[in-house]
Amino acid sequence: MNTERLYEFLVLSRVLNYSRAAKALYISQPILTRHIQALEAELGVPLLKRTTHGVALTEAGRLLSNQTEGLLEKCDRALGLTRVRNMPVKGRVRIACELEISYASQIREFTHKFMERYPDIELDFEVVAENTPPSLCARCDLVFTPCEYAQPPAGVVRRLIFSHGTYAVLPPGHKLMTKSLIALHQLAGETLIVPYAWEPFGPYARNWLLVEKSTRGRIRCIKAPNLMTALFLVSTGKGIVIAPRHVRNMLTKDCFVVGISDRDCRFNEYVYYNEATDNGAARLFYEEFRAEYIRD
Repeated sequence: MNTERLYEFLVLSRVLNYSRAAKALYISQPILTRHIQALEAELGVPLLKRTTHGVALTEAGRLLSNQTEGLLEKCDRALGLTRVRNMPVKGRVRIACELEISYASQIREFTHKFMERYPDIELDFEVVAENTPPSLCARCDLVFTPCEYAQPPAGVVRRLIFSHGTYAVLPPGHKLMTKSLIALHQLAGETLIVPYAWEPFGPYARNWLLVEKSTRGRIRCIKAPNLMTALFLVSTGKGIVIAPRHVRNMLTKDCFVVGISDRDCRFNEYVYYNEATDNGAARLFYEEFRAEYIRD
């Protein structure tokens, strides 16, 4: 099978418009039509049919599109990485990273490898102790944050990097410290310390609501400006905090962690990137990170 024609079919199956697909593929519409006809002849079945609104997939077309799902994204990643690796590897990349995500080993390891591979590219990191506002997306090339902004700035895309479970961080001598795993309803009657509680798109406020629901409102709340403050309050016995798994790297010996069994109580990490940037170094950083960690 001609893989180039298959790729063109996958693009067309997404938009179901020959003109738009041809434009995206940088070929003329008649050439695209001939390639699709050749693919149909090769397979011996029609893949598309004309409708009053344009074109639609036939049953065979839907089957081919479904069975090759993911191929288009893999091709896009490979093509994007090939293009940027052929660019001059010099420049500066401006990166904002929320404090607790900066402790994640994957980001630190990737950054170290990238600097070794491209010594002429300067990485300008800004570790943000407070919540990361959407305005950072406008002045930085990439932003790593647990916040899922409802409306990122124009041209900025959001990609999920990691999604993992959470820990309850407990003060010394807490009755739950002997447990290996707990459920949220067991926190009834506790005081929950919530970092970034005013950030509606963040994981801490979302998990706070889950605790409220699981305990039927039988929980007290203390709001903290950031995670470091929340962990300090835990160490002084003021309450507990629900935090990401790499919080272990931030703890003092005065605190203990217990896993949370509720699957909905999660900590997601996102990267925001301006796809229209003309910064070749930033595009290279993003495409290499995307190839290694992001599954579109």
